[in-house]
Amino acid sequence: MHCTFRFTTISLLISCLTAGSLAQSPPSDNPPRVSPESGFVSTSKYTNAFFGFSLPLPKTSGFPSFSEFKQSFQGDSSRDFLFGLQSLSTNYVGSKMRLTLLTVTAERSASNSQDEARKAASGPKGRSVTQIKIDGKEFWKSEVQEKAPAGKIRSVVYATTLNGYVLRFDIGSFDWKLTGQLQHCVEAITFFDPLKAKEMAGSDSLIYRPAVSQSANSAAIAPGSRIGLLNEGVISGNTYTNDALGFEYELPAAWVINDKATLESTMKTGHQFAEGYTRSAAHGHELFEECARVLLFVTKHPEGAKIEELNPLVYVIAADPACFPNAQFPASVIDRADMRQAARQLTGSFAGTPFVAKWEDSSVNASAVQGHLMLDVSGSLAVDSLSRKLPLNVFTSCVFTETKGYWVAWGFESGSLEGLQKLKKARLVLFHPYR
Repeated sequence: MHCTFRFTTISLLISCLTAGSLAQSPPSDNPPRVSPESGFVSTSKYTNAFFGFSLPLPKTSGFPSFSEFKQSFQGDSSRDFLFGLQSLSTNYVGSKMRLTLLTVTAERSASNSQDEARKAASGPKGRSVTQIKIDGKEFWKSEVQEKAPAGKIRSVVYATTLNGYVLRFDIGSFDWKLTGQLQHCVEAITFFDPLKAKEMAGSDSLIYRPAVSQSANSAAIAPGSRIGLLNEGVISGNTYTNDALGFEYELPAAWVINDKATLESTMKTGHQFAEGYTRSAAHGHELFEECARVLLFVTKHPEGAKIEELNPLVYVIAADPACFPNAQFPASVIDRADMRQAARQLTGSFAGTPFVAKWEDSSVNASAVQGHLMLDVSGSLAVDSLSRKLPLNVFTSCVFTETKGYWVAWGFESGSLEGLQKLKKARLVLFHPYR
C-alpha cells in the first residue's frame, strides 16, 4: 500500500495531539510530594492537595456560565496562585462587559497567626472585618461596595492561616446574585487530611495545574531543543515504557515493531507525495522534524507488504509545546466548550505537514484518564488504493495529553470502527505526575 496514503491518514495524531478513551488503570495514591498549587478539579469542585480543602464550584443554571481564570504572579515568589473562576456578562445599559471573578491564592506566613489573616482580609485600605467559621476553621471576612464606570462592584475577601500560609479567597462582581453564589461556595468549603486529596476529589476529577509565568531561564531555552534529548523508551515483551514521559502502554500481540529506517523512509515518501505539497508545507515538515519525535511505530503486518486490506497501526509521538505558542492545552474540565477550539489550534500548529487531516471530518471528545485531561480527535475517510478497485475505508483516532512538560500522542488506524475501538482499549498506565 502506498505510503502517501499511509501518512495522509496518520496525520490525525500529530496534527491534533488530543486524547481520549484509552482503557484506564486504577489511579495511584495521593502523591507524598506536593506544592501549594497541587490540586484536582472536576465540574463540581476544586480540591487542593497541599492545604487539604475542597471548594464547591457554582452551578450555572439560571446564571451566566463560569470559565477558568488563569493568573501568574511575576517577581513575587512568596505568593502562589491556586485557582480562579471568571464570568463575563453584558450590562445592556451602555453594553459594557462586566466581569465576575473568584481567585484563590496563598502567601507565605511570617508567624502563622490569625492576625496575618485578619490583615489580609482587611487589605491596605483597612476594611472592617468580621470573624466567621468555615467547616470549623477560623476565617476573617471583609465586604465592600465601590463605584466603577460599569456600575457598583461588590468585593468580598476571606482569609485564614493554614500550613504556614495565609490562604485567601477574593470575590469581585458587578452582579450581586453572582457574588452571593460565590460566597455560598466559599462558605461551603470542606477541610480534610491533605493525604486524602485524591479520594476527596472524586473519580471524575483531573489533575489541575494553574498558569505559571515563564522564567527568564525557560524563555532562553530554544524551542524544540529538548526533543533531541528525549529518551525513546524501551520495549519489553508487549509493553512499551517511557519513564521520561511517565507512562507505559501495552502493544498488540505479535505486531511488527518498525525500525528507524522504515519509519524515516515511510515519512519521507509520504511527505514528498503528500497532496498540496508547497513551500509552506515544507516549512511545516521542517517544524515537525525539529519539534516532534515519533517514539513508536508498530503495524499488524510489515510496512510495505503487499496486502489488499488496510495495514492497522499504532504509533506514539511526543512534541515540545514551546514550538507552538498559539496552541494551548486545556488545563481543566471546566471549559468544555473551549476544548474543541484547543484541538483546532493544535491541529493548526502542524498545518503543512503530511500529518494533517481534514479538521471538518473529525470529532473531538474529552475524558479523564488516571487524573490526566485527554482529548480524542477521531475521523474516517475513504482512500483510493493501487491494489483495489474500490476505495478503502480508514478509521483513525489521535489521542493525546500533556505530561512531563511535553504533548504526548497515541495514534491509531484501522480498516473498521470495531478494530479502531479495540486498539484504543489497550492498557495504558500514566505514572503520577508528582512522582
